[in-house]
Amino acid sequence: MIDVEELEKRFDKKLEEFRIELPKKYTEGKIVSQNCAMLTMRGFLEIIGKEDENYINMAAPLAALTDTCGAVNAGLMITGLITGKFGEKQVHQLKASEEGMRFLKIFEQYFGSCHCQVLTGGYNLLTSKGMQNYLNDKIWEKKCYKYVVVAIEIIKKLYKRKIARLI
Repeated sequence: MIDVEELEKRFDKKLEEFRIELPKKYTEGKIVSQNCAMLTMRGFLEIIGKEDENYINMAAPLAALTDTCGAVNAGLMITGLITGKFGEKQVHQLKASEEGMRFLKIFEQYFGSCHCQVLTGGYNLLTSKGMQNYLNDKIWEKKCYKYVVVAIEIIKKLYKRKIARLI
């Protein structure tokens, strides 16, 4: 178990780091091999002090492929991890759905949608042309990094007390 104040400090530190570093993802190439879903999951795992590339690898294909923002998909995965007490129990389907809807509703309040193509302004990241235009127009730097930050902020808001009891 960890103190809620300590956990909040960890969240705040990671969020500040992400606000500074994530916009540079493509311009400085520091984290170009990670997508929004991977970065959301990695950020959360770093906050709770867990190192497990399996979670990050599971999040990897969730960026753009499902039409839902990868940060949202990873946020939903994190919600399931928390609801299931990090593997201590199996999550009840209805409870997981309720928690997932709480997360989605808040994300949509911030941005009006959870759909990748809507959030990016119409870019189809599943095509070479769409991805090239996305990169040329610097959509990551202008928009997408914020989705990662807000996904983690929502997790903090909804679950910091529960997470503190679990780690």
